[in-house]
Amino acid sequence: MYESDKDAADERWYGVQEAASYLGIHRATLFRALRSGLIVADRMTPRGRARFLLATLDAFRDQLRHQAATSQEHAYAPMAVLAKLAGLGRSPAPVEHSIAVMEETVRMLCSSGSNYDIALVALCVPSETDPYALKTLAQCGLPESLKASYTYLRPVVPFPVNVVSRTGVREICEDMSAGMTPRGTAQRVLMQSAISSYAVYPIVSGNGAYGASRAVLGVLAVCGHAPHRYTEQEQTFLAGVADALSTCITQGSLLTDLDPYNDFNRLTPQMTLGVVSHLLETAYARTRCPDAARSPMLSVEALCNLVVEQSHALTTWAYGFPPRDCGDTVNTVNPVNPVDVILEDGVLRQYRSNLQSLVQRASTADGLKREQWQNKVTAVAFPVPLPHGQSGAVGAVWPGVRTEVEAEGVVLSTLASACSLVSQYASGGCD
Repeated sequence: MYESDKDAADERWYGVQEAASYLGIHRATLFRALRSGLIVADRMTPRGRARFLLATLDAFRDQLRHQAATSQEHAYAPMAVLAKLAGLGRSPAPVEHSIAVMEETVRMLCSSGSNYDIALVALCVPSETDPYALKTLAQCGLPESLKASYTYLRPVVPFPVNVVSRTGVREICEDMSAGMTPRGTAQRVLMQSAISSYAVYPIVSGNGAYGASRAVLGVLAVCGHAPHRYTEQEQTFLAGVADALSTCITQGSLLTDLDPYNDFNRLTPQMTLGVVSHLLETAYARTRCPDAARSPMLSVEALCNLVVEQSHALTTWAYGFPPRDCGDTVNTVNPVNPVDVILEDGVLRQYRSNLQSLVQRASTADGLKREQWQNKVTAVAFPVPLPHGQSGAVGAVWPGVRTEVEAEGVVLSTLASACSLVSQYASGGCD
């Protein structure tokens, strides 16, 4: 009998996902409440999964509401914040709605009577110069002087928000005057802005249950002008807000809608299959062409051109394939306005120069390498073993910030195989 069948009884049992939906909170928030003892499961299945009765969930919801209405430390009504965020997570929403909900959330966090004077939500936007750069999506009470100092000092000076975006671990400081931290410059800047306490929580994808992987999407930060002790319940609440913001970001498509190149063609499965097929067909045809053996570089260039033309890459580069390294020869148009604006030659030259360096480094790497430059493009390089113990690599630059590059990796892997095939044929390694 399946485990779900064992739950069938006279009384309705709620699993964690159902219970979280009923309470209007994120699933990860309910897991935290379980671990901290704020709620106790009515039973555990043989596989160790929590089950709740409706009465238990109602009592827990009433407890949260009572705390929001009566507690001095929770006068900012956490249930109202979580309920608004949970409402967005139930259905996809345009980016404008997502940001509006975030702006209202930070306002509620800084509402009259709360312990927070500043609140912000920021999205990770890694760049070549600052891999832990952040873009503010919503803020309340953030001084202009602090924003200016932050911009001037990054990426040399690590601020708490950058550290959390790097480690994925929350950071809490209840009294900054109690002692100096290793990040003395950042602490002095914060204290000059009258910040005495803060809490920074990572906003991550996934819920972390049962070993699920988590990637840091951004951070939630709250600050106070006075020292403040963050209670266990308050920490659970802030973690819950961060969890709900994860849903807000992903459901609101912020990761792609904030990308200025989002309307330009992405590598869909159909497009990827088409590029891969054309690469293999072109490579096979080149091995049957008598001129290919005399001019193998032209064969590799043709393959690189195909990737640019059909996958919307800005430029490509192949390293380690005889007779010499080369890339595409296609004039690339600007993806923002592909009709009449040619990508500036200087910018394209810089992208290709950076790509050459990335591809050379990737040739000795264990796997695919990805970089984002100027928060505008994503560069991907793929290593490939060559005959006689040599190593090579191929790479390409695509427009926009691409957090997932699985399709790009497939294209580059096939490009590497195709380049290797035509090169071996030219050198007499194939019939």
